[in-house]
Amino acid sequence: MKRTLLSSILISTLILFSNSLLSLKKEKKVTTLKEMKKLMQKGYSYVPSGNTIYENDTVSLQAFFMMKGEVTNFHYLEYLSHVKRSGNMEAYNKALPDTSLWTKSSIHNTKYTQYYFSHPAYRNYPVVNITREQAEAYCVWLTEIWRKNTGNQSLVFRLPMRAEYLRAANGSALRRPFAWDGPFIRKADGRYLCNHLALGNTNITRDPETNEFKVITEYDALLDAYFEENSSSDILAPSKSFWPNEFDLYNLNGNASEMVDEKDIVVGGDWNSPGYDVRNESTRKYTGASPYISFRPVMTFVESK
Repeated sequence: MKRTLLSSILISTLILFSNSLLSLKKEKKVTTLKEMKKLMQKGYSYVPSGNTIYENDTVSLQAFFMMKGEVTNFHYLEYLSHVKRSGNMEAYNKALPDTSLWTKSSIHNTKYTQYYFSHPAYRNYPVVNITREQAEAYCVWLTEIWRKNTGNQSLVFRLPMRAEYLRAANGSALRRPFAWDGPFIRKADGRYLCNHLALGNTNITRDPETNEFKVITEYDALLDAYFEENSSSDILAPSKSFWPNEFDLYNLNGNASEMVDEKDIVVGGDWNSPGYDVRNESTRKYTGASPYISFRPVMTFVESK
């Protein structure tokens, strides 16, 4: 597994930076909002200033840029490649995802320990199994890259405030159940609008002793095989998948729960969350790196020192 991972990272040093970094030029200092929008349009969406409901209060938020999808394995491999080229192997080893966490999440996930982060087939999938500290270090690196290449020392990349996540997900409304404009989790033709744990009628049973309904989440071998062949998502879906919301942002609900600036929670639910738990306002406790958690940076401007 280590040899596969290291080989992938060495190969990644030969790959040009992704679209967002390819577009950076040193010819001219980027200072205006119009210039920044044009520069970031491939990888980031502009969320204009506006209001949203946060903890039952209406709050006003300044405009910000948000990555269109979760940070991908390819994005993170770019970062690791940069750290490795710097010669700081301690920092490099500290930044590596803990791929062994796949085996602790589900009996289906052993193969992902070896392939999910390193195989080219998953390059556009969300990076997972990284800690909050690793995500914050990535944002620091991203800030340094963009400042160096745009000449703009006032921009900063960071984890979003939860209110910013809600503003991005709620769109033009003060509050919505989901990032799309509607209360349902399926389209009219039956297709799901996000990657989540799709429990249905076959998962419900009635306890003969208590007469209460119970959700069954254990499957026998036959159902396991069916799931592997017919699942619409390979556990996680690509970072840009399903349908974007009005701000052109993907997977704010489900797929991977996302870190925010509040250290003790993640938001939006994940691929193993039932429908109610992938709402805009859904949160769960953050306990460290896991196959269920990723992140997406926001970019704002601060006063230069």
